[in-house]
Amino acid sequence: MNILLISVSGRLPMDGSRLISALLKKSGHTVTNVYLARRKPEYQKKEFQALDLLLRESDLVMVAVYSSYAPRARAVTEYIHLNHPRLMVVWGGPHCISVPQLCLRYADAVCFSEGDQAVPAFVEKLATGKEFIHTPNMAFKIANRIQVNRVLPPFDRLDSLPYYDYGFDGHFILDDDLLPMDKDVMKEMMRQYPFYLPALFFLTSRGCPHQCSYCNNNRFVSMFGKNYIRYYSPDRVIDELKKIISDLNFIEFIGFGDDDFMARSEDEIYSIFERYKKEIDIPFGVAASANTFRKRKFEILMDNGMIAFNMGIQSGSQRVLKEVYNRPISLNRTRSIIREIEQYSQSGKITIVLDFIIDNPYETREDIISTFRYLLDLPFHIKPNLFFLSFFPGTPIYEKAVEDSYIRADDDSQYRSFTRSSIRYQKNYETFLLLFVRFIKLKPKWAKLPKVFFIFLATRPIRLIMKYLPEKIFEKGINMLVVSKAQKKA
Repeated sequence: MNILLISVSGRLPMDGSRLISALLKKSGHTVTNVYLARRKPEYQKKEFQALDLLLRESDLVMVAVYSSYAPRARAVTEYIHLNHPRLMVVWGGPHCISVPQLCLRYADAVCFSEGDQAVPAFVEKLATGKEFIHTPNMAFKIANRIQVNRVLPPFDRLDSLPYYDYGFDGHFILDDDLLPMDKDVMKEMMRQYPFYLPALFFLTSRGCPHQCSYCNNNRFVSMFGKNYIRYYSPDRVIDELKKIISDLNFIEFIGFGDDDFMARSEDEIYSIFERYKKEIDIPFGVAASANTFRKRKFEILMDNGMIAFNMGIQSGSQRVLKEVYNRPISLNRTRSIIREIEQYSQSGKITIVLDFIIDNPYETREDIISTFRYLLDLPFHIKPNLFFLSFFPGTPIYEKAVEDSYIRADDDSQYRSFTRSSIRYQKNYETFLLLFVRFIKLKPKWAKLPKVFFIFLATRPIRLIMKYLPEKIFEKGINMLVVSKAQKKA
C-alpha cells in the first residue's frame, strides 16, 4: 500500500511516527512522511492543497497527534475528508492513548495503545481485503457506532523493532509549499533546547516508574493495570545510535529522552556508556527523578560525556506534589541531590536544569510562594525550567479539571502547549514573582541582586497590597516574562 504519514507536531518528530514509518516499510509498504513542523502561524486550508498530489497517490492516511496540536490534526483530517473522501484517515500518537472516542469524532480509526503490532497488522488486513475492524489496540467508527477493541499486553521485544526512519527520500516539510527534506533543512530544524545545537533525542526505554496525575504514563497504566518499564539492550542502543549518527553526521548533542534514565541499573548504564564513549562520543544529557538518582550512576554519566542533567521538581509545595500531582518525591531529597551535584555545574562541566510546573488552578497562593522560595534558594548556575500545566485527555488531573469546570470535556480548542503559552489560572502577584525570579536566574549579570530583596517582595504585607491591584497588570507582566528564552550555550 501507499501510505501517507502526517506528523502535526510543531517540532520535527523524533519518536513514534518514525518508528511506525520503519515498521510499515519493513512490511513492504511505501510510506511518504510529511511534517507540519512549525509552531506558528497556524496552517491555513489553502496550504493543505499542496498535499493533493500525494493524497491522490495514497491508499491510506495516518496522522501522528500530540494533544497540543489536536486542532491541527482535525483541520488536515477535515480537509482530506472533504477533498479526498475515498481515503481512510487513522490517528495515533500520544493524544490518542486510551481515549479513542475523543479522536473518532474526526478520524475514521484510531490506534489508542502501542502500535508496534497493531498498525502493521491492520494495514496488512486492509491491503489484502481481509476483515480489520477487530484489530487489537485499535478502534473504528462504523456507521453510527464506535467499536473499541481489546488491548494487547505491553510490547516487550524492543530489540526486534526496526531502527527509526531518519531517511530523506519520501520525507517532506509543509511550510506554505511542500518542500523535500534534506540534510541542511533537518540540521536547522533539529537545533533545540537546551543548547540550540543540532540535537537528536532518543529513547532507550518505554514506561516510567511514576504515575504522576498529569502524565501520559498514567493512561498506559490504566490500560495495562500496572507500570511496565521495558528497555532496549545496551548493544541495541549503541548500534542504532551509530546508524543514525552516520546518516545525520551534523548531530552535536544527544538527549536521552527516557522519562527516568536512572531507572536503569548501574551495570546497564555502565554497559551503554562504555561503548558510547569509544564509538560515539557526542555530548549528551539525561533526565532522572530524585527517587532513582544515585551518585555513582551520575558519576558514570559524567565520566562519559554528559553535559546536561534534568530533574523534575514540579512544585516547591509538598502538598501539591502529594495531593495534586500524585508524585511521592520528597522536597528534602531533591534539595539534597542539588547540594550533591551543584559543584559540577558551578565548575562549568554540566548544565543542570530543574523542571517546575506553573499555572495550576489547584495551587493556592501559598503553594506558589513555596515554589518561589525553592527557586530563590537555587544556586545561580542551576537553571529552572518552567512549564504550564496542560490537561491531557485520559489523565486523572484532566478528569478532575472537567469535573471542576476548569475545562470542557472533549474540547480540543482548550489544549495548550506546556512550553510557550499564556497564563490562564494564576494571574496574580505570586506567579509574577515566580516568573521574575526565574528571569533573574537566567541573567548571570544580575546575580549580585541581594536575596533579601526578593524575600522582601514576598513578605505578607507586600502581597496583601498587591492583592488589590487589577489582575490584568500581573497577567501582562507574567506573559512578558514567559517569553524569556532558556539558557543558550555560549
